[in-house]
Amino acid sequence: MNGEPMMLWYKAWRESRMRFAMIAVAVAAICVYAVLFHDQIQANGIPIRPGLRDGAYSENIYQFVYSGTAKGVFALLVIFLGLGGLLRERAHRTAIFTLALPVSRMRLILTQIVVGLAEMAALALLPALLIPSLSPLVHQSFPLAEALHFSVLWFGCGTIIFASAFFLSVVFGGEYIAPVACYIALISQSLVAQWAPLRPYRLNLMWTMGEFGTRHWDPQHNVLLSSPLPWTRLLIIALIASGLFALSARTTQRQDF
Repeated sequence: MNGEPMMLWYKAWRESRMRFAMIAVAVAAICVYAVLFHDQIQANGIPIRPGLRDGAYSENIYQFVYSGTAKGVFALLVIFLGLGGLLRERAHRTAIFTLALPVSRMRLILTQIVVGLAEMAALALLPALLIPSLSPLVHQSFPLAEALHFSVLWFGCGTIIFASAFFLSVVFGGEYIAPVACYIALISQSLVAQWAPLRPYRLNLMWTMGEFGTRHWDPQHNVLLSSPLPWTRLLIIALIASGLFALSARTTQRQDF
């Protein structure tokens, strides 16, 4: 009996480890490129946002990683990390084995969710580990506090993307329906949030992931965070994600296999 919980955790990890590894490699590659080739990126003319200064290393990293390419790749690929549920296992003909395990469906689903969230937390922390560590190689520095600030934003906003993908994969069978539906929902949310009456509420999930608030600059051209994290929005996101996880568990319990 003592080996059953470990077997369940290992099963969830084994089913998602390839997707996790592919996302980690993609995000890491972008971070390494942004640091080692920042001069070339700047020479190619990345657009400078209002309030940012042309030529500063920290702004280039911010625009390419935390508000640009890496952020978009993370948001889109987290969709595939969130694929789970018994319908997906039925498509791979492993549902019979899973249901034969001496554990409840609720426990199966919760294990998949917890493992997925742990993997997503590791992915969100990856830029914070790589960028400050690699920056000295190009005689630059990047504040760890700022990197961790965006890690929290990536994990918080990524939670609802992960939860949406998980719920859709529980509801819809097939390999592509859930990720396509989640992608459409993510794009639609960004478009709706840009509607003028809703814009003051800052509901755009992608914008929140790269939010930088009000900044102050130090003499070394490092970016110092002066605004707190949007805890209210992150709490609302967490509540919505929790609701989607609860619906996923409830739906799985009612499914007939």
